[in-house]
Amino acid sequence: MKEDKKIEAKKRIFDTAVRLFARKGYAAVGIREIAKEANVQISMINYYYDGKISILKSIMDEYYTKYGEATSTTGDEKTPLDERVKTMIRNMVTFHRENADLANATFCAIPVDIPEIIDYRIKWFESSRKKADELFRILGLDPNDVIQTAVLKGMLGSIIGNFFRSRYCCDRMAEEPNPSEHVKEHFKHDDHSIPLDDAFFEKYIDCLTSVYLYGITNLSKKK
Repeated sequence: MKEDKKIEAKKRIFDTAVRLFARKGYAAVGIREIAKEANVQISMINYYYDGKISILKSIMDEYYTKYGEATSTTGDEKTPLDERVKTMIRNMVTFHRENADLANATFCAIPVDIPEIIDYRIKWFESSRKKADELFRILGLDPNDVIQTAVLKGMLGSIIGNFFRSRYCCDRMAEEPNPSEHVKEHFKHDDHSIPLDDAFFEKYIDCLTSVYLYGITNLSKKK
């Protein structure tokens, strides 16, 4: 029972930090606020995580591990190319749908002025490079071509990530208890009114797969 309480407290600290970092950014959140929101003593945070940087590293580990798993399970060499790409896109979309706070905390809260965190992030990037190179080769592209790399590497992650980050921000603004008239009017006409249900994302996945494999002009010709 005592051990269960320890695990629960550590998870509460982690989940609280993820939520606060995602909404406010790393720099704007202090240990005291995390402790208060998680209902723990500051000494307990230091015991489990040894400070804010350690919490952020744990968040990054969680994100990159889950994201890596999502982008790795796409089939094998016998799986048709279009099926592999579609599966990867579906996995990435599912990941973002299920881990909104985690994704936003990792991408929007990472400070660029802490060498320890920069080094940590670079190590994760390097570990994912082989996967990206493999996809390039499957697509018949050259991972050593600097132009192809500049245009296409990270393209899917950027498109999907930007979509969900934008929606995340809109959702947080919509939660404000006393929005201004301008904000109210904006949400009447914004895409925010579109329900992001399973049917929407099936069409989203189909569209993005087609664009990635065959280009925008091919998509427009189908209309």
